[in-house]
Amino acid sequence: LVIHDSYDSLLQKDEDGYLDGESVPHSLSKILLQSIEELKQFSTELAVHVCGSHVLRTALCILAGVEFAEAFAHPGSNKQVSCEGMGGDWDTGVLGATRRGKLKDKKKKKKKKSGNTAADGTGGSSHQEATVMKVMKVVSELEAKDFRKDTDALLHEMVGIITFSDGNTQGSEVNPPGELQQNTCHPSAGPLLVQVLRLLSYRDFHSQPVSKKKDNGKEPAPDRRLGILPQEPTYSHESEAESLVHRLLCWDPTIANDNGNNESEQAQAKQPYAGEIIYGLSGEPRGSILLEAIFRCCPESFQDALCTAGGFYEEATLREYIQHGVSNFVVQAILTSFRNRDQVARMVKCLTAIVEDGSILKGKTAPSDSADNEEDSRSKPNNRRMGIVWRAFEMCATKGSSQDQEQILSAMLRGFASISTVSDDADGQKSEEKKRRKRSKAKGLSVEESIPRLLGLMPGSCDGEVDGKRLTLDAAGARALYHVLHFKERLRSDWVDGILNIYSREDLLSIANDGLGSRCVMDGLLDGPSRSIASKRLITTLSDRILFLSTERVGHHTVEKLFRALPTMEDKASLSADLSHSLNRLGSNAMGRSVMATCAVKEYLEGESAWMDALAKQRQKDNWLEEITGEKEEGSGDDEEAKGTKSKKRKKEKKEKKKRKRNRDE
Repeated sequence: LVIHDSYDSLLQKDEDGYLDGESVPHSLSKILLQSIEELKQFSTELAVHVCGSHVLRTALCILAGVEFAEAFAHPGSNKQVSCEGMGGDWDTGVLGATRRGKLKDKKKKKKKKSGNTAADGTGGSSHQEATVMKVMKVVSELEAKDFRKDTDALLHEMVGIITFSDGNTQGSEVNPPGELQQNTCHPSAGPLLVQVLRLLSYRDFHSQPVSKKKDNGKEPAPDRRLGILPQEPTYSHESEAESLVHRLLCWDPTIANDNGNNESEQAQAKQPYAGEIIYGLSGEPRGSILLEAIFRCCPESFQDALCTAGGFYEEATLREYIQHGVSNFVVQAILTSFRNRDQVARMVKCLTAIVEDGSILKGKTAPSDSADNEEDSRSKPNNRRMGIVWRAFEMCATKGSSQDQEQILSAMLRGFASISTVSDDADGQKSEEKKRRKRSKAKGLSVEESIPRLLGLMPGSCDGEVDGKRLTLDAAGARALYHVLHFKERLRSDWVDGILNIYSREDLLSIANDGLGSRCVMDGLLDGPSRSIASKRLITTLSDRILFLSTERVGHHTVEKLFRALPTMEDKASLSADLSHSLNRLGSNAMGRSVMATCAVKEYLEGESAWMDALAKQRQKDNWLEEITGEKEEGSGDDEEAKGTKSKKRKKEKKEKKKRKRNRDE
C-alpha cells in the first residue's frame, strides 16, 4: 500500500473523500503511524522473533523512507530491479557491459550442494548476495513534511528501544556487554541491527551538505563477475549511527579522543571491552556480518582504531583471523573497505609474511584409504584462503602504491614456491630440479609457473577438446589475476607475457568462451592498461578462430573488445576485412550481428570513408557514455598506452579528421 504504483489504487478516494463509497474517511499516514506506534512498545520482543523481526525491518524502512534492492540481478533471470543507478542497470546501465550473453528464464536444475565452498573463503553460493539502498517511491500522501517529521521522531524512538538506549547519546559512561551484545549474534535480531546501522548511515550521509562529503577518488564500478560490491555510505562524527556503533562495541569515545595517533597501541589497549567484543563477533556467523557492516560504514579514523583494537594490524592475530572459517570474511571486508594508502601499507606489511609461507595458498590434501587418515582429514578444516589473496590484490590495485603491489606479488610467488618445495620433500624426490626449487624459494616461482596455480588451469588442458566445453576456473584466483593485470607496468608486463606464452590457442579460446575467464582474464588484457600489446598478440594467435568466437554467446564480447583495443586503424581494418568474408555466418544470430555493428563490417564494404565515419560515431558515443557514468579509460602514467596524453590524442583526432576531408574531396 505504501509503494507508488503498487496497491495504492485500493486507497483511491471518491469526490467526497471517502474510500470506494464507504462512509468512513481513510488516511494511510494515520494508519501507518498508529500501527507502528502500537508495535513500538513490543519492539524488544519482536526483535528476537523469527517473524516479528521482519515486521520491524519493514516498519523501519517506511519510517526512514528507504528500501533495499538487490545490487546484482540473479543469473539466468530477466527480472530487473528498479534502482537508481544500480540493480535495474544490469542490462542497460553501468553494469550492462559486464553481462555475458542474454539472461534467459530457464528451468531450474537441481544441483548438488558443495561441501566446503564456504571454507575456501571465496563464498558459499554462486549468487552474490548484496543489496543497495535507495529512496522509497511512496504515494503522494506520505511525502508531506508533517508526516516526515512524525516518522523521524518515531524512528528515533524505535531505534532507541531496539538498541536499549537510555537516550543519553553523548554520555561518557560505557556500559559492560549485556543484552544488546547478545542480540548481535541472534538469528533474528542480528540482521535487524545490521539494517538499523545501514539505514542510519544512509540518512546521515545524504543529510550532509555536498561540501562536507569526502571524495574517496575514483571507486571501481560494482561488478558481479569480479565480486566488487557497491560502496556503503559512511556516517559522520557525532551522528546517531556513530552512537549506535559505540553502544554495540561498548566503545569509549573519550579514550580515542585523548590520543589522536591511531598507531599508538597503548591508547587503544585502554578500551575496556571493545577488543574482546570485536574478537567474539568476528568468529560468529551473524555477528561477523554486523562487524563487516561497521567496517564498511565507519569513517577512516574510526576504522583505524577498530583495526588496532581488534588486532588486525598484528601478524599473529591476523593469521588467526584468516585461518578461521568465519572471521576470514571479516578480514576480506576490511581489505575492501580501506580508503587510504597508509591503511593499505600497514595491512600489506602483516599480510606479506602470511602469504609467503604458503599456508593460505595450499588446498586440501588428497584423500587416503586409511580410516584414521580419513577421520583426521574431516576434523582438519581447509586452510586455503584464496579469498584473502584476491581481496588483497584488489586492495593494492585500487588503493595501494607500487611498493605495496610489489610486496604482495612477491609474497605470493614465494608462497607458491614454498608449496612446491614441501610437495617435493613429501614425494622424496632427489634431483637437480628439487635443488633448484629450494634455491629459488627466496625468490619465488616464475610467473609462468604461478599463473596455472592461480587460475587452476594447466597449459594444454583444452587441446583437442570439443568446442563449448565448460571450464572450471578458480574464481578467487581469476579475480586476483584481473587486478594483477592492472598493477604498474613493470609489475604486470611479465604476467601479460606469461598468459599469452603458456596458453595455447585452444586454451585461450576456452577462456574467452567462459563467463568468468572472459570477464577476468580477457577483459583484464583488453580493457586494462596493457591492451595495446595484448590485443596485437591475441589477434595473431586467434586469427583463424575469430569467426568462431564472433558467433558465441560469451566469446563475441572478446572479439568486440579486441577490435576496440587494437592500437592502429590498419589493425582494425584488417579485422573488419577478415569478418567481411563471412557475412552470412555473422548474420545468423544476435551475437554475430553485434560484432558486425561494433566492427563496422558492412560499412567497411561500402568504402573507407563510410567505415571511418562509423568508427567516429562509435567513439563519440563511447565518450558521451564515459562522461555520464564517470568511467574513463584505465591507465597510469608509466604505462605504454598511457604515454599518449590528452594533447596527443587530440592531435591524432585532428589528423584523422584531415584524412577524412581529403578522402571526401577526392
